[in-house]
Amino acid sequence: MTGSKGSRVLVTGAAGFVGSHFAPYLAGRGFEVRAIDVHPPARPQGSGVDFRVQDIRELQGLAQALEGVDTVFNLASVHLDVHATPAQFESVNVKALEQLIELSAAARVRRVVQVSSVGVYGHVAHPPAAEDAPLNPDNDYERTKAAGEEAARKAARRMGVDLVIVRPSWVYGVGCPRTAKLIRSLRKGRFFFIGRGNNLRHPIYIDDLSAALELAAAAGPEVSGHIFNIAGPRWMTVEEMVGEFARALQVSPPAFHAPRWLGLTVGWAAEQVSAVLGAEPPVSRRTLAFFENDNAFDIRAARQSLGFEPKTDLPSGAREVIASCSGAG
Repeated sequence: MTGSKGSRVLVTGAAGFVGSHFAPYLAGRGFEVRAIDVHPPARPQGSGVDFRVQDIRELQGLAQALEGVDTVFNLASVHLDVHATPAQFESVNVKALEQLIELSAAARVRRVVQVSSVGVYGHVAHPPAAEDAPLNPDNDYERTKAAGEEAARKAARRMGVDLVIVRPSWVYGVGCPRTAKLIRSLRKGRFFFIGRGNNLRHPIYIDDLSAALELAAAAGPEVSGHIFNIAGPRWMTVEEMVGEFARALQVSPPAFHAPRWLGLTVGWAAEQVSAVLGAEPPVSRRTLAFFENDNAFDIRAARQSLGFEPKTDLPSGAREVIASCSGAG
């Protein structure tokens, strides 16, 4: 496309939080959007999106979905399910991605934009992290996202596919399960910190990420093979970030800080109970990373090579999310 409107694009993982925003965004920008996911979309996609319920691991259907496609945006991922097995993470985040690259080569796709995660860095020892910072993934999701990047790059070199990898930071917005959980707990006065709450987070509003993904597809051939961090205007402590949502809700910022051992114990117990019930736990051991890891990122490469500039600061984004939730309620 080199950014040309009217070209056909494929969005995988289109029923997830990011994908359910991004597919209609592209349709609104004049692209012919084909979207697939193993689940139906939670949000209305509009007339400009050809949505198909389809598993990215099913090769014949994937090959058909790639017919006539100029650009692929791969958002398909096993992510928030704390009960997913290592094999399930591997099957989607690594093996299906490698197959997608191979089938994209056969379909003569112009560019594949792989949506990875800043989770591949794990805890950032020396923030802000640039793209060449050490990778230190510490759970199955993060490990398979890092392995997926490497598998995709090898397959792209082998097959001659133009690949760009983006690593979004903590994405928030309307329809985000994590954002909704935070807002609910603040409204009910049930939110508490685990530890001091002084570790760093780098939120990005969903609209800014959508713009960044379009830019990654439209940039020239000089960015092929490159990796880009995508994050919001600034990083902040978890306590400050949560405080901004509390202010937008017009509730008192939470003050209780639970010790780490208590958070670990509660998270383990919640996982065991929820596994029996077949539900997602309100807290989990993965929650600890939110309160412990420093996540702050250098986005100069995206600014310089893609022309990316995040426009939505957290106070504005939080107000948008809460206003939408209030309107829906």
